[in-house]
Amino acid sequence: MNAQELIQKNALVEKIIKEQGLQEKAGPFISKNAVIKTEELEKTLKGMQAENRGLKVGIIGRMKAGKSSLLNALIFEGVEILPKAATPMTASLTVLKYAQNLSTEVEFYSPKDISELKNEHARYEREFQRMVDEKVKKQKQSLANRAKEGLNKFGKWLGKNKSGGEAPKERILSDEEILEKARKTAKNTLNEDTKLVSSHDQYEKMKKSGLLNTEALDPRIQANSLQELNQKLLQFVGANGKFMPYTKAVGISLNNPNLKDLEVIDTPGINDPIVSREERTKALLKDCDVVFIISLSNNFLSDSDMDLFDRVSNKEGLQEIYFVASQTDSTVCSLSEAAKFNHLPTALENAQKSLSSRLNQVMEALIQKNPNQRGIFEKAIKNGVILTSGACFSMYKDFKNQASWESKKEEYQVVLRNLTSAYPDAFNSVDKSKESLLLLSNMGTIKKQIEAYEKLSGNIEIGFRDAYEEFILHFIKNTRDGLNETLTKAIRTASAGTQNEEKEERYTERVKQEGLFGSFKRNFLWWADDAGYDEVMSTRTVVKAGAVVDFLNHSSRNPKYL
Repeated sequence: MNAQELIQKNALVEKIIKEQGLQEKAGPFISKNAVIKTEELEKTLKGMQAENRGLKVGIIGRMKAGKSSLLNALIFEGVEILPKAATPMTASLTVLKYAQNLSTEVEFYSPKDISELKNEHARYEREFQRMVDEKVKKQKQSLANRAKEGLNKFGKWLGKNKSGGEAPKERILSDEEILEKARKTAKNTLNEDTKLVSSHDQYEKMKKSGLLNTEALDPRIQANSLQELNQKLLQFVGANGKFMPYTKAVGISLNNPNLKDLEVIDTPGINDPIVSREERTKALLKDCDVVFIISLSNNFLSDSDMDLFDRVSNKEGLQEIYFVASQTDSTVCSLSEAAKFNHLPTALENAQKSLSSRLNQVMEALIQKNPNQRGIFEKAIKNGVILTSGACFSMYKDFKNQASWESKKEEYQVVLRNLTSAYPDAFNSVDKSKESLLLLSNMGTIKKQIEAYEKLSGNIEIGFRDAYEEFILHFIKNTRDGLNETLTKAIRTASAGTQNEEKEERYTERVKQEGLFGSFKRNFLWWADDAGYDEVMSTRTVVKAGAVVDFLNHSSRNPKYL
C-alpha cells in the first residue's frame, strides 16, 4: 500500500465512523492505536519524504518528571530557558529547531478548539449535576428509611420504657451537609476521567482570564536574547501567564549548535484536553526517529509511564526508544542509599543496577503479554536505562553564582545541601562538587546516543508506514465486522413490511403507598421526595426506526464501501 492509498483508506475509515455515528464505539481503538486524522497523516508522510530531513527527537514524560530541566540542560547548556509546566494546562507542545536567527511563534487555540472545550466543560457540568442530584436523592431516601425505622424503634422504646427517660437520638445531616457530601463524591468520581477534567479546568481558566479572540492575537514573540525570551514565554506557558489558557503550541528557532541537523519535540503528554493538539502531537511522534521517555527515578516506570510507552511503541512506528530516569539526585540522597554506601559513584552504580532490573522485569512481562511486539521490548532492554539530573547539570554550569542560589534558585540550594549531607567527601571542595554534579547529570551519555543515531539518520528505515498500515487494516476489519453484526441483528428483527424494529423497554414509575402510614409519610417526612411512594417496574413496547438498515444492506451487498 503506497502513501496515497494509505491516506485514502484512512479517509474512508473517518467517513464510515462519522456517517454511522460510531465515534464513541471507535474511540477506545483510535486512542489506543494512535490513529490520526487524514490531514495529519498526510502532513506526516510528506515530512518523511522531505529532503535534508534532520533527526527528530521526541521528549515525553508525565507532569513534573523533569522534562524542562533535561531540555534546558541538553539544548541550552543548563540555562533555564523553557519554563517548567506547573499544571497539565500549562504544558504546551514545544518544537525546537535550528535557524540563523532567534525567532519564536505561538499557535493559539482556534475558535473550533475553544468551542470543543466549551462543549466538554458543559458536559462536565451536566454530569456533575446529575451525580449530585442522584446522590442527594439517595441520601434523602436513606434518611426517610432511617426515620421510618426510628419511628418503629421509638414505639418499641415507649412500650419498654415507662420511666419517661429520653429517647435515643440519631444525628440527621442537614440539607447543606447532604449537598456538600454529594458534590465531593461527584467530583471524586469525575476526576477519574482526566481528559474531561482537564477540558473543564482549561475552559474555567479561559473564562477567568477573559475570553479572547485568538485570531486577533499576534503569534510572534519578539526577543533579542534567550533570557528575554524566557521572561516573555512566561506570559504564554507560565502558570499565571496572561495568554497561557490559549496557548496550544510554541515553535522556537534559534542559532544553537546543539540543534544543527536536529529537531526536538517536547510533548504535553497523553489525554490532552485539546483534540487538535493531541492529533498534532500523535502525528509528530509518528515522525520521530528517537524518543526519550522521562520517568522519575524514585518512581520508575509507573502506570502513567507505561501508558506513555504503550502510546509510542509499535503503534507509532518509532525506531528507537530510550528510558531516562530523571532526578537521580533525589534517588541517591535517599537514606538507604546514602547510609549503605556513603560513596557517590557506588551509589550511582547501585541505582543503575536497580533501575535496569526494574526495566528488564517490566519488559519481560510485556513480552509474555504481547509476544507480537517482542522486538520493541527487547530493544528497550538492550538500550537500558539512562540516569540523569537536569538540575545537577544546571548547577554545574552555574556553580560560580552559588552565592545567589538561596535567594534566586532555592531548588538548587536544597539539592546541594542534601547531596553534601549524604556524600560529604564528594562535595568538600569546589572542584569535587562540580565533578560530582557533572557525574550526576550524565548529560554526555544522552548526547552520545543522539550523535550516534544522527550518524545513521541518512539510512534510517522508517517503519511508520508499515506499522500504521497494519493498524488501519485492522481497524477497517473491526469496523466492517461490527457493521455486519449490526446488519444481521437488524435484518433478523426487522418486520417484513417495514424497516422498523420493535423492542420491549423496562421503565420505573412512582405509585402512592396505600393506607394511613403511607399518607403519614407523604405529609410529615417532607425532606424525602419519595416518602410515601413505591417504585414499580413496568414494561412497554417501543417502535424504533431502522434508518441505518438501508445503509447496512447496501454495504453488505457492496463490500467496497467497507
